[in-house]
Amino acid sequence: MSELRRELGRKAFHMLALVYWAGFILLGWPRAGWCMAAWLVVVLIIETARLKVPKVSRVLVGLFGAMMRETEHRRYSGIVHATAGSLAAMIIAQGDSAVVGAAIGQFAFGDAAAALVGKAFGRTKILGGKKSLEGTLAGLAAGYGVAIACGVSPGASFASALAASAVELLPTTAWFNDNLWMPAASALVLALLR
Repeated sequence: MSELRRELGRKAFHMLALVYWAGFILLGWPRAGWCMAAWLVVVLIIETARLKVPKVSRVLVGLFGAMMRETEHRRYSGIVHATAGSLAAMIIAQGDSAVVGAAIGQFAFGDAAAALVGKAFGRTKILGGKKSLEGTLAGLAAGYGVAIACGVSPGASFASALAASAVELLPTTAWFNDNLWMPAASALVLALLR
């Protein structure tokens, strides 16, 4: 499977974070937060079982292995971080649906735009790593557009998209995952500016 095609599958899976946003809209605050917290526990149990129980691992890797990064075979996958980051955005927003929508949308669309444009067209590497200027600018533009669509002011939209893009630029490690920190950073900037 080509690297771009694998990334497309991963980013399509990231779009499931939009379900968290829909749940927030349907359930309202704080009920959505409690449901997300319960769901995070379920995700942690499933992911822990995947890491510790070979039969569970074979089933889940069989279903989702094509989308998993090599490092995710040995540690929690992106769903744990995306769920925790979306919950963090909800907690930071304290019921402000524009902040929640912008934060989760910037993660879903901004991260996808950065990765896909970077893989397909990225030529100018930045910060000495794998990330490209082209991908980063695409993520910034997508994040800005999402925040504007959520009714956030242009200045706050740009600031939150910039924060999300800065987080996306950082390398993923065992202790840092942009799936967690992108929505959290975006929500924090928006909460401070609104």
